[in-house]
Amino acid sequence: MSGMNEHKALYPVLALIFLSMLIIMFVYELTKQVLNPSIDIWESHAITIVFTSVMSVIIVYFPLRSFYRQQQRTKEALRHQQEAEEKLRKSEMQYRSFVESVEDSIYTVDRDCRYLLINARHLLRRGLSPDMYAGKLYGDFHSVEETTIFAGQVARVLASKSQVQDEYEQNGQYYLRKLNPVIDPVVNDVIAITVISSDITDRKNAEKNLETINRKLNLMNDITRHDMLNQLTVLNSYLTLAGEQSGDMVTQKYLVKSEQVIDAILAQILFARDYQKIGVESPQWQNIAVTLVKARLPQKITSVAIDDRCSEIEIYADPLFEKVLYNLLDNAVRYAGPQPAIKFFLQEEPDRLVLVCEDNGPGVLQENKEKIFLRGFGKNTGLGLFLIREILAITGISIRECGEEGIGSRFEIAIPVGKYRVVGKKYTG
Repeated sequence: MSGMNEHKALYPVLALIFLSMLIIMFVYELTKQVLNPSIDIWESHAITIVFTSVMSVIIVYFPLRSFYRQQQRTKEALRHQQEAEEKLRKSEMQYRSFVESVEDSIYTVDRDCRYLLINARHLLRRGLSPDMYAGKLYGDFHSVEETTIFAGQVARVLASKSQVQDEYEQNGQYYLRKLNPVIDPVVNDVIAITVISSDITDRKNAEKNLETINRKLNLMNDITRHDMLNQLTVLNSYLTLAGEQSGDMVTQKYLVKSEQVIDAILAQILFARDYQKIGVESPQWQNIAVTLVKARLPQKITSVAIDDRCSEIEIYADPLFEKVLYNLLDNAVRYAGPQPAIKFFLQEEPDRLVLVCEDNGPGVLQENKEKIFLRGFGKNTGLGLFLIREILAITGISIRECGEEGIGSRFEIAIPVGKYRVVGKKYTG
């Protein structure tokens, strides 16, 4: 059919060419007779035939070539259009198959919250037929409160051109809703919003159950720990009284060792209490200087130098960050002798901020710089520095010891970008 149409389109062109040839031959013959009446008739015809043949070839060739090229371009454009339509059809089928196969509710709305597309899962969930949502607004199927919340989220997507998500409850079920912008690459603007709503009821129920179990376990641990501490305190008192009333040196020696064991058990119980609290509460912004003051008060340490810049910086850390500073101070006092000199200051590096704690103790052997952070390493319980590293790691903060043996300890707490902020005058490093 396409070939026949092409031939029909060629007929007017050929007719025009033939008519043009006749006109040219007539005009040429007439002109020749007027200019040279004595020319022989056969000679005249021969010249006319040659001239008109050449002109005919010229006249026919260029229009036909142009027509042929136009036909080829038309065929090529038609082929590309058909291929594009086929790809679009297959892509739409694949997209539709994907949208309809997932367990999530998926629908698309325009800037006015008018439905453009809804998958079968959402229709089933809302109890709608495919023709019931056509041209309808979100508010036609939801309460005023729900519509207000949804419209606000759509407005945020339109303004930010980025995803917005929230969790909500509906008829005892919990859902996670993600609003994704559909951006026209030509005008770089949001033309629609695709919403994916996932049922997270099982997850929320599991979280609630886990929260209940953890609360019960923590309560049991608190009660057990409290009772154990009370009993150990009583036992320690009895051992002290027994030591005071016993004159036997061997007996007193074993009583002292028993008291040391009790002290170790007490330290382990307290460590278990602190370790249990790590990560339980959400991290929070904490001023370094303020937290340092709180940490040193129970130890009544006066020889602590705190750089003024520490009051200008807050770090994002676990609420037990105060325990980190307390253990660093306790560690310095324990090893630096009767006159500990401790100082805290800040150092700014390209990709992090470093909080430095230095003391005048004996320092740490090179081979022990990593071992001191292992649980159980050290002369005492070996739990303090292990606990410090665990607390800091909650928010991606690290710690290392890089002092010199014989000069003193130097602990460097590396705080990555995004985990600290300036709260006073500008921090200049």
